[in-house]
Amino acid sequence: MPKIAVDAMGGDYAPAAVIEGALLAARDLDVEIVLVGQIEAIERELAKHRNPPP
Repeated sequence: MPKIAVDAMGGDYAPAAVIEGALLAARDLDVEIVLVGQIEAIERELAKHRNPPP
């Protein structure tokens, strides 16, 4: 499985748009995504995409 590093802090709407795209790519493609950037900002954004407990 290929590994792709993504600058999560790059772009006008980062990190939200970058992380959303990375999650879609990880779901739809056979790749491993490594997000690079400010850990706190990345974790905060990823938390928005986690499934809530039942």
